Amino acid sequence: MAARTQAGQRWRLVGIVVGASVLFGMVFGFFQVDNPAEDRTATLLAIGRGAWTGAVIAGLLSMFEAGAVAFPAIRRSARPPFLALLLYRSLLYLLVIVGGLWSGAAIFHITEAPPIGWNSTTYWQVGASATAGLAFNFLFMINRLLGPAVFRNFLTGRYHHPRIEHRVLLFADLVGSTAIAERIGDLEFHRFLNAVYGDLTRPVIATGGAIHKYVGDEMIVSWPDMPSTRIAALRCGLDAIRTLAEARTRYRGAFGAEPAIRVAVHAGPVVAGEMGDVKQEIVYLGDAMNTAARLVDCCRTLDRPLIASGELLDGLALPAGLDTEPMGETTIRGKSRPMALYALTGGGGGTRE
Repeated sequence: MAARTQAGQRWRLVGIVVGASVLFGMVFGFFQVDNPAEDRTATLLAIGRGAWTGAVIAGLLSMFEAGAVAFPAIRRSARPPFLALLLYRSLLYLLVIVGGLWSGAAIFHITEAPPIGWNSTTYWQVGASATAGLAFNFLFMINRLLGPAVFRNFLTGRYHHPRIEHRVLLFADLVGSTAIAERIGDLEFHRFLNAVYGDLTRPVIATGGAIHKYVGDEMIVSWPDMPSTRIAALRCGLDAIRTLAEARTRYRGAFGAEPAIRVAVHAGPVVAGEMGDVKQEIVYLGDAMNTAARLVDCCRTLDRPLIASGELLDGLALPAGLDTEPMGETTIRGKSRPMALYALTGGGGGTRE
C-alpha cells in the first residue's frame, strides 16, 4: 500500500509539473506573435507549439527524475563520479530540450518562424539549453550531496544562527558491523554498508524523512515534530527492518553477510545550527539527540529491533498496522530519571495514555 501511495504521489507530481509547463509554454507562445489579434492562425499555432514543447520537455525530464527516485538500485548501479554524472545528465537535458523545441517547430509550422535547421535561432536554443541543463544539474547534484533541503537551508541562512526546533529522531544502527567488517574486509564492508544505506533510503523517502547524517554504521533521520510525523517515523523504522529482512538472500549472495538493524525513535527539542569553518555542516545538538542514541543500546539489552520512547508515544493514536509492547521503565545512561520504553511491531493499533 505504501509503495502504491508513493508511486501515486510521484505521478501526481509529474502531472503538476507537466501541466504547469504546458500553461507556461502556451503563454510564451502567445507572446511570440507580433499581432495575435490580427493573425489568429499564427497565434493558435504558436500556442499549440508552446503547449507541445512544454509537455514533451517537462514530461520526459520529470519522468526521468521520478524514475531515479523510484528505483534506487538502478540509481546506485555503476554510478559514475560527480563530474562524469554531471556531464551525462546535462547532455541528457540538452538532448531533451532541443528535441522538444525541434519537434514543436516540426509539428506546428509557423510561416514567420525560422525553419528547423542550423541557423542563428538554433545556436541560441542549443546554447541556452546547454547552459540551463548544466546549471540545473549542478544545483541538483549539490543538493543531492548535501541532502534534501540542506542546500536550501545553507542558501537561505536558516541555521546561520542556532535555533531550537522540535524534531522526531530515528537512529538506525547496523547489528554486528565490527564482526562483518572483520570477516569480509574493509573495502567489501564499505560496499556492504553503502548498499544497506541505499536500501534504507527508500522507506525514508516514502515517509517524508530527511537523512540528517551517517555516523559510521549508524544513520540518523529526522522529521518536524507532529503527530503524523511521529507515526511516519515509526512506520519508517518498521519498513527499514522489513526491507533488510527481505533482502537477506541478495546480501548473502553478494557479500556473504546478512544485514540487520536496531532502530530507536524519540522526539524532543534540538539545537540546529551551522557548524565548522573550512568544512561546514548543519548539526543537531541537545538532550533529545543523546537520548535517541542511548535508546539504540536499549534495543540490544531488551532484545527488540525497534524501541520508542514513552515521550514520543504519549497520547499518540496509533493506526492499524502499529502495535506497542510495554518494556517498563529503564534508566538511560546520562539521564537522572528512568524512561518508559515500548517495543514496536506490526499489528493492531491503539492510543498510549
